[in-house]
Amino acid sequence: MHKFEFISKSIDLTSVRIEGWRVTLLSIDESFGQSIFQEFTPEITRYMFPKPARRIEETLAFISQSLIGMRAGWNLVLAITKASSGEFLGCCGLHGKDSTRSPELGIWVKKNAHGYLYGREAITNLVKWTAENINFDFLVYPVDKANIPSRKIPESFGGIIYKEKIVKTMSGGILDEVIYTIPAESLRSKQFLINHQNFFKD
Repeated sequence: MHKFEFISKSIDLTSVRIEGWRVTLLSIDESFGQSIFQEFTPEITRYMFPKPARRIEETLAFISQSLIGMRAGWNLVLAITKASSGEFLGCCGLHGKDSTRSPELGIWVKKNAHGYLYGREAITNLVKWTAENINFDFLVYPVDKANIPSRKIPESFGGIIYKEKIVKTMSGGILDEVIYTIPAESLRSKQFLINHQNFFKD
Protein backbone atom coordinates (compact mmCIF):
# COMPACT_ATOMS: atom_id res chain seq x y z
CA MET A 1 0.00 0.00 0.00
CA HIS A 2 1.37 3.39 -1.02
CA LYS A 3 1.59 6.28 1.44
CA PHE A 4 0.99 9.97 0.97
CA GLU A 5 4.20 11.76 0.00
CA PHE A 6 4.64 14.68 2.38
CA ILE A 7 6.18 17.81 0.92
CA SER A 8 7.92 19.28 3.95
CA LYS A 9 8.06 16.71 6.74
CA SER A 10 6.70 13.46 8.03
CA ILE A 11 3.25 14.05 9.50
CA ASP A 12 1.40 11.97 12.07
CA LEU A 13 -2.05 11.73 10.50
CA THR A 14 -3.58 10.67 13.83
CA SER A 15 -2.83 14.08 15.38
CA VAL A 16 -3.66 16.58 12.64
CA ARG A 17 -5.26 19.88 13.65
CA ILE A 18 -6.35 22.38 10.99
CA GLU A 19 -7.59 25.75 12.19
CA GLY A 20 -10.19 27.59 10.12
CA TRP A 21 -12.13 30.79 10.72
CA ARG A 22 -15.21 29.11 12.22
CA VAL A 23 -14.22 25.43 12.20
CA THR A 24 -11.38 23.34 13.54
CA LEU A 25 -10.58 19.99 11.92
CA LEU A 26 -9.23 17.28 14.24
CA SER A 27 -8.03 13.76 13.55
CA ILE A 28 -10.82 11.37 14.38
CA ASP A 29 -10.70 9.17 17.48
CA GLU A 30 -13.15 7.26 19.67
CA SER A 31 -14.15 10.40 21.57
CA PHE A 32 -16.25 11.36 18.52
CA GLY A 33 -17.95 7.97 18.33
CA GLN A 34 -21.26 8.87 20.00
CA SER A 35 -21.66 12.08 17.99
CA ILE A 36 -20.98 10.31 14.68
CA PHE A 37 -23.37 7.50 15.60
CA GLN A 38 -26.17 9.98 16.40
CA GLU A 39 -25.69 12.34 13.47
CA PHE A 40 -24.85 9.96 10.59
CA THR A 41 -28.52 9.36 9.80
CA PRO A 42 -30.46 8.03 6.77
CA GLU A 43 -31.20 11.61 5.75
CA ILE A 44 -27.51 12.54 5.86
CA THR A 45 -26.50 9.47 3.84
CA ARG A 46 -29.11 10.05 1.11
CA TYR A 47 -26.38 10.97 -1.40
CA MET A 48 -23.63 8.79 0.10
CA PHE A 49 -22.34 5.25 -0.44
CA PRO A 50 -22.14 4.21 3.26
CA LYS A 51 -25.21 3.45 5.35
CA PRO A 52 -25.89 4.58 8.92
CA ALA A 53 -24.68 2.38 11.73
CA ARG A 54 -27.36 0.38 13.54
CA ARG A 55 -25.21 0.00 16.65
CA ILE A 56 -22.49 2.24 18.06
CA GLU A 57 -20.08 -0.69 17.80
CA GLU A 58 -20.24 -0.29 14.01
CA THR A 59 -19.27 3.39 14.35
CA LEU A 60 -16.38 2.50 16.65
CA ALA A 61 -15.24 -0.14 14.14
CA PHE A 62 -15.27 2.54 11.40
CA ILE A 63 -13.11 4.78 13.59
CA SER A 64 -10.72 1.91 14.29
CA GLN A 65 -10.37 1.11 10.58
CA SER A 66 -9.87 4.80 9.79
CA LEU A 67 -7.03 4.99 12.32
CA ILE A 68 -5.35 1.95 10.75
CA GLY A 69 -5.25 3.77 7.41
CA MET A 70 -4.09 6.97 9.09
CA ARG A 71 -1.22 5.20 10.84
CA ALA A 72 -0.32 3.54 7.53
CA GLY A 73 -0.16 6.99 5.92
CA TRP A 74 -2.77 6.74 3.14
CA ASN A 75 -5.93 7.91 4.88
CA LEU A 76 -6.99 11.02 6.80
CA VAL A 77 -10.36 11.29 8.55
CA LEU A 78 -11.13 14.47 10.44
CA ALA A 79 -13.89 15.57 12.77
CA ILE A 80 -15.29 19.00 11.90
CA THR A 81 -15.82 21.01 15.08
CA LYS A 82 -17.00 24.53 15.76
CA ALA A 83 -13.94 26.61 16.62
CA SER A 84 -15.77 28.70 19.22
CA SER A 85 -17.25 25.85 21.24
CA GLY A 86 -15.86 22.49 20.10
CA GLU A 87 -19.33 21.35 18.99
CA PHE A 88 -19.19 18.38 16.61
CA LEU A 89 -20.42 19.33 13.13
CA GLY A 90 -19.51 16.38 10.90
CA CYS A 91 -16.58 14.66 9.24
CA CYS A 92 -14.35 15.17 6.23
CA GLY A 93 -11.46 13.22 4.84
CA LEU A 94 -8.79 12.50 2.28
CA HIS A 95 -8.70 8.89 1.15
CA GLY A 96 -5.76 7.53 -0.81
CA LYS A 97 -6.18 3.77 -0.59
CA ASP A 98 -6.67 3.36 -4.34
CA SER A 99 -4.15 6.03 -5.34
CA THR A 100 -2.22 8.41 -3.10
CA ARG A 101 -1.38 10.49 -6.19
CA SER A 102 -5.11 11.15 -6.69
CA PRO A 103 -6.76 10.95 -3.26
CA GLU A 104 -10.50 11.30 -2.85
CA LEU A 105 -12.18 14.02 -0.81
CA GLY A 106 -15.25 13.28 1.27
CA ILE A 107 -17.46 15.22 3.66
CA TRP A 108 -20.74 15.20 5.56
CA VAL A 109 -22.22 17.75 7.95
CA LYS A 110 -24.95 17.02 10.50
CA LYS A 111 -28.50 18.11 9.74
CA ASN A 112 -28.83 21.06 12.12
CA ALA A 113 -25.55 22.54 10.85
CA HIS A 114 -26.72 22.69 7.23
CA GLY A 115 -27.07 26.09 5.58
CA TYR A 116 -24.11 27.77 7.29
CA LEU A 117 -21.38 26.81 4.78
CA TYR A 118 -19.49 24.81 7.40
CA GLY A 119 -18.90 22.07 4.85
CA ARG A 120 -17.50 24.53 2.34
CA GLU A 121 -15.16 25.99 4.94
CA ALA A 122 -14.04 22.57 6.16
CA ILE A 123 -13.22 21.26 2.68
CA THR A 124 -11.51 24.52 1.71
CA ASN A 125 -9.21 24.29 4.72
CA LEU A 126 -8.57 20.59 4.15
CA VAL A 127 -7.72 21.25 0.49
CA LYS A 128 -5.37 24.09 1.45
CA TRP A 129 -3.63 21.86 4.04
CA THR A 130 -3.34 19.08 1.46
CA ALA A 131 -1.84 21.41 -1.13
CA GLU A 132 0.73 22.58 1.41
CA ASN A 133 1.68 19.20 2.86
CA ILE A 134 1.11 16.39 0.35
CA ASN A 135 2.50 15.67 -3.10
CA PHE A 136 -0.37 14.68 -5.40
CA ASP A 137 -1.42 15.10 -9.03
CA PHE A 138 -5.09 15.86 -8.51
CA LEU A 139 -7.90 15.40 -6.03
CA VAL A 140 -11.03 13.39 -6.78
CA TYR A 141 -14.48 14.48 -5.62
CA PRO A 142 -17.44 12.17 -6.39
CA VAL A 143 -20.95 13.55 -5.87
CA ASP A 144 -24.50 12.71 -6.88
CA LYS A 145 -25.80 14.88 -9.73
CA ALA A 146 -28.80 15.93 -7.67
CA ASN A 147 -26.71 17.13 -4.72
CA ILE A 148 -26.28 20.69 -5.95
CA PRO A 149 -24.84 22.23 -2.74
CA SER A 150 -22.11 19.58 -2.66
CA ARG A 151 -21.37 19.98 -6.38
CA LYS A 152 -20.64 23.67 -5.82
CA ILE A 153 -17.65 22.74 -3.62
CA PRO A 154 -15.38 21.15 -6.28
CA GLU A 155 -16.63 23.61 -8.89
CA SER A 156 -15.47 26.49 -6.68
CA PHE A 157 -11.95 24.97 -6.77
CA GLY A 158 -11.89 24.71 -10.56
CA GLY A 159 -12.84 21.04 -10.60
CA ILE A 160 -14.01 19.50 -13.85
CA ILE A 161 -16.15 16.42 -14.45
CA TYR A 162 -14.12 13.60 -15.96
CA LYS A 163 -16.39 10.62 -15.35
CA GLU A 164 -19.98 9.67 -14.62
CA LYS A 165 -21.22 6.39 -13.18
CA ILE A 166 -24.13 4.70 -11.44
CA VAL A 167 -23.33 3.46 -7.93
CA LYS A 168 -25.43 1.16 -5.73
CA THR A 169 -25.16 2.25 -2.11
CA MET A 170 -24.81 0.06 0.97
CA SER A 171 -28.41 0.96 1.84
CA GLY A 172 -29.62 -0.36 -1.53
CA GLY A 173 -30.13 3.05 -3.13
CA ILE A 174 -28.74 4.30 -6.43
CA LEU A 175 -26.40 7.27 -6.91
CA ASP A 176 -26.10 9.00 -10.28
CA GLU A 177 -22.54 10.17 -9.68
CA VAL A 178 -20.38 12.72 -11.39
CA ILE A 179 -16.69 12.60 -10.47
CA TYR A 180 -14.73 15.83 -10.41
CA THR A 181 -10.97 16.15 -10.62
CA ILE A 182 -9.16 19.14 -9.14
CA PRO A 183 -5.56 19.62 -10.37
CA ALA A 184 -2.87 20.20 -7.77
CA GLU A 185 -1.48 23.23 -9.63
CA SER A 186 -4.80 25.09 -9.37
CA LEU A 187 -4.85 24.55 -5.59
CA ARG A 188 -1.32 25.86 -5.20
CA SER A 189 -1.99 28.95 -7.30
CA LYS A 190 -1.95 32.48 -5.95
CA GLN A 191 -5.60 32.95 -6.94
CA PHE A 192 -6.75 29.96 -4.87
CA LEU A 193 -4.96 31.35 -1.82
CA ILE A 194 -6.58 34.74 -2.34
CA ASN A 195 -10.02 33.17 -2.69
CA HIS A 196 -9.39 31.03 0.41
CA GLN A 197 -8.42 34.08 2.46
CA ASN A 198 -11.36 36.19 1.31
CA PHE A 199 -14.29 33.78 1.05
CA PHE A 200 -15.06 33.46 4.76
CA LYS A 201 -14.49 37.14 5.46
CA ASP A 202 -17.39 38.22 3.25
